[in-house]
Amino acid sequence: MKLLLSAETIKMHELEAKAQSVTVDDIVKRETLFSEGQTTVKLRNEKIDGETATLEVENSFGAWETVPFIKEDDVWKIDKKGYADRLMQEIEQNNQQLDDIIDQGKQP
Repeated sequence: MKLLLSAETIKMHELEAKAQSVTVDDIVKRETLFSEGQTTVKLRNEKIDGETATLEVENSFGAWETVPFIKEDDVWKIDKKGYADRLMQEIEQNNQQLDDIIDQGKQP
């Protein structure tokens, strides 16, 4: 599975492993996208935009998850680090919008 991960994702997992005093393999094994004995994968909605892409994958629970990819050395790799960064940006934007709404309701 580690062969499928982008370099930045591996670095992110290394930091997480160090913080938890476990191995990178332990972190990767905790992933819920694919189960250890899974032999088939259902895919849909592939979208490629230059050096990045997304693909919806049915996880082991039967739900569809969007998996981000990045092209590294002409090979598509799973980009969980990029996904985490985008998620943090969205959270920060939502927090800023909430702060703006709260500030609009304050009396001078």
